[in-house]
Parts: sequence; C-alpha cells; structure tokens
Amino acid sequence: MKYILIRDDDVNYFTKIDDLNRVYGFIFERNIPINFAIIPNIDASAKTISNNYPKNSYEPFIPKEFQGKENQFPIDENHKLVEFLKSLKNAEFLLHGFTHKSEVGRFEFEIEDENTIEEKLNKGSNIFEHSFEKKPETFVAPQDKFSQKSFFAIQKRFEIFSLGWIDKTRIPKSFLIKYYLMKLRNNNYIFKDNLLVLQHPGCQFSRFKDINKSSLILDKYINSHKITVIVVHNWEFFSGKNLNQELYTAFKNRILSLWRNENFKFINFSELNKIICK
Repeated sequence: MKYILIRDDDVNYFTKIDDLNRVYGFIFERNIPINFAIIPNIDASAKTISNNYPKNSYEPFIPKEFQGKENQFPIDENHKLVEFLKSLKNAEFLLHGFTHKSEVGRFEFEIEDENTIEEKLNKGSNIFEHSFEKKPETFVAPQDKFSQKSFFAIQKRFEIFSLGWIDKTRIPKSFLIKYYLMKLRNNNYIFKDNLLVLQHPGCQFSRFKDINKSSLILDKYINSHKITVIVVHNWEFFSGKNLNQELYTAFKNRILSLWRNENFKFINFSELNKIICK
C-alpha cells in the first residue's frame, strides 16, 4: 500500500470559502482526507521572494486592497472561514509559520533569535488552538526554509515537520546518521527523537510549471516512495476570478485516479507515525 497526503498551503484570514469549494469541492464531496496548512496571523505587508513575480511583489494570496498595510490578521477573526473548515469531514490542520512575512532578507523561520522564534510559535499555536480547539501537531515552514535554532524549537513542540527537502546543513548533527540512511535507502523521511521530518516533491500543480513535465515528476516520485505529499496552493488555481481549467482538470484527474486505485490510500498527517512505525 502507498499513502498520499494532500497538503494545501497558505490558508489564512483572507481565504475565500467559495474558492476552496471551487478547487476542492470534489474532494469534500467524497470525504477524501485533505490537510490545510494554516497561516495563523497573516501580515498584509508580506512579500513574495518567488522569481515568478516582479521584485518587491506582495504575496499573491493577499487581496490588493490590503497589500502593503502594516497589519496582521488572525485567522480566528474570520469566524465563517474557521467554522467552514471545522465542518469538513476528514480535514486536518497544520501550522504554517506565523505571519508568513520574511525577516530582514530571510524567510520567516530562517531567523536565529531564539526569543523571536519562541514568540512566533507561541502566538501562532495559541491562535491555531483558539480556532481549531486543538494544538497543532504538524509544522510547515514558509518557503520550506528554517534555521537550526528554529529546528530545535519545532522539534520540542511538534510531532511532524513537513517540508520540501531536508537540508543537512540545518539539521542537528545527531540527525545526520539518519539523514545518510534515508539517502541510502531512497526514503523521503527521518524519524528520530519522536520527530518525523518528511520531504515532498515540490508543488507540481502550479500555474508556473509545465503540466506534462510535472506529471512525470510526480509519477516518478509516487512510484519510488511509500508516502507522497502532494502540495498545492488553492490560490494558484485562479487567474483573477477565473478558474484555470487546465491546471484544475489535471489536479482533479490525478487525485481521482489515485483515489480509485486500491493500491493507494489518502491519509491525514496524524496517521503517519503509525504507518512509518510499522
């Protein structure tokens, strides 16, 4: 049996319920497990570092009328969105940074100041817990970037760290043996000291990538690994208010194809430890 996790990133105060329904309605209707990485306190002045956008562009999931404002918007103040998310069957929620805003040229959790790291994790977890009535168990670092000090703080608080790749220069030295064993065995995860660190193959369902090439990359990854995290961004499926039909169709067809195949099972992140420990 192979296991698939759908991870949608960047759900925040500004996320529209209608957009989630348009992209994931077929998933909701079938009760397919899905995992939402929640930005607990989005900063409207957060900028993207993506090469797909002009320099100094604001994050594309922040509405234009709010972009650049020095304000933070806790997700628990969007009551309708939170209640909608909580009403979904087989949906699980992950903590995705704090404000998603880069700090002095570094991504949010690349910082080295331990007090700031602790403050971000404390406040973010509190907003998350107030919203979803449980503590977050899985952490997703914005842009998959983290410092070693952030890693230690994440390790103390979370059971799972989901990221694009495990950077051996940023994990503790005590993890290196497990890291090299992972490489030797062609695995995509490390399990040590009660922390599961799991890689994914990148966001392949992106409007900035060639769909056919991405499909081949995903095929190879799924065939090579027991566990695959399929990362998507709900906002990437839209061009203005219009749904990108080509991207949406490719995503929907892939998910339903896997769902109908008895050799695959969709799961939530909370199910990973018992699967990996088998």
